[in-house]
Amino acid sequence: MQKIFLKLGAISGVIFLFAISNCKNDTKLETAELDKPYKITVPPGFPQPYLSEKNPMTEKGVILGRMLYNDPILSTNGKSCSSCHLSQNSFSKPMQHFNNGYNISVMPHVNLAFKKVYNWEGSVPDLDLLPMGDFVPEIFNTDEKQLFQNLSKHPIYPGFFKAAFGINDINALSFMELKTKICYALVQYLRTMISANSKFDRFVARTEELSPIEEMGRKIFFTEKGDCFHCHGGPLFTDNDFHNNGVDSVFTGFNLGYNLVTQKPSDIGKFHSPTLRNIELTAPYMHDGRFTTLEDVVEFYNSGVHNTNTLDAIMFKRKNVNALNLTDIEKVALVQFLKTLTDTTFHNM
Repeated sequence: MQKIFLKLGAISGVIFLFAISNCKNDTKLETAELDKPYKITVPPGFPQPYLSEKNPMTEKGVILGRMLYNDPILSTNGKSCSSCHLSQNSFSKPMQHFNNGYNISVMPHVNLAFKKVYNWEGSVPDLDLLPMGDFVPEIFNTDEKQLFQNLSKHPIYPGFFKAAFGINDINALSFMELKTKICYALVQYLRTMISANSKFDRFVARTEELSPIEEMGRKIFFTEKGDCFHCHGGPLFTDNDFHNNGVDSVFTGFNLGYNLVTQKPSDIGKFHSPTLRNIELTAPYMHDGRFTTLEDVVEFYNSGVHNTNTLDAIMFKRKNVNALNLTDIEKVALVQFLKTLTDTTFHNM
């Protein structure tokens, strides 16, 4: 646990150390300093976050969530949230292979507080329950009996569950109740994981300039020349909507996208627009990780779009649906601009 303690930021560090000092010999945690609501600091230009009435954020809940995020105690295979959502990859994972045959590029844990629907295909409409899927065999392979034992006998966690949720006895909960509270704590922490300190943000704030090649890329990105801003505009660099961007001409399995949730033929091939913040760190790209580099992605949009029945109307705004006709230097410029969206401080969350 020492590594977790050392990584805590200035906001929660004093509170966390206070809690630990009172937990070493007494799991009846003193909560006088922990009962404060946690208020998210919204970056300039960002929309207001989506918060939860059933899971109000508190300082104690955020601290508990951060501990659980980094602790393999939830699994039987040594995995934790952080062992898959790697900080150096903007808290994403290159690929996850599932028993049903789906191979999915795991989306990053970045700015989730500003989203309403989660996962590529929109399968989770409630952030509070997003981590529930991690208890499955392919990920944590959680064992019910072992989870109760690990948490209830731990020198720290019982006190934190009491402080965060008023739980006097972890063993009095049902398995589903315990998993739900774990999810609530994890999500309180996830809502604090905000990235808004990239070179582009500093450019907007007029504290840093873009290079000539980055500025060229910016102009391509935000005009019909590159046609990127329709789905990836605004401060979040996503419209948080679902689109068929033309990556497939045949749709089977996970490639059916949003249709797997809605069963509507019009939603075949649609996927949630990922944020482009920290996109340099989250390879491979697209829902199935088919593209290895940003150069591959740009070339796809430049010359490889498939025109199918459900291709998004936005794709028809370009002069040529199948090709942007960018020059080599324009493609380089666009990639260089995308790299200005990297927040080098975010991995220290």
